[in-house]
Amino acid sequence: MAAANAPQAYQQTQVMGSDRRQLVILMFQALLRYFARAEQAIRRKDFETKGDALMKALAIISELMCSLDDEAGGELAVELRRLYAWLQRQIVEIDLRDDLNMLGDVIAITRRLTEAWEEALRTCQQQENALRGVPR
Repeated sequence: MAAANAPQAYQQTQVMGSDRRQLVILMFQALLRYFARAEQAIRRKDFETKGDALMKALAIISELMCSLDDEAGGELAVELRRLYAWLQRQIVEIDLRDDLNMLGDVIAITRRLTEAWEEALRTCQQQENALRGVPR
């Protein structure tokens, strides 16, 4: 029984030990996993699994929207909110239509967003390290 809970415990430890920027990346990585699960489920015509995966993806996007700070983020936060709202609408359409092409587009955009957040985190960490005098 303990072995079955090991992945969940690892994820919880990873989340608890992460800074806020890393959490955003973890959320995007989870989104990609749920989209892959939905894609496989659509191909198998497993509508329950598809629905579950897409609902979890919607919940993640809602959390991402709630985490936006319009005051600190300015125009970027506004644009991200618009993009997240668009993703939510796409997910609802994918769920209704079982549209693998639309899902492929959403996956591609989510991958690019994930890569952008990863690059932003690397840049921030490099700048922070430079300020502290830590070599690369």
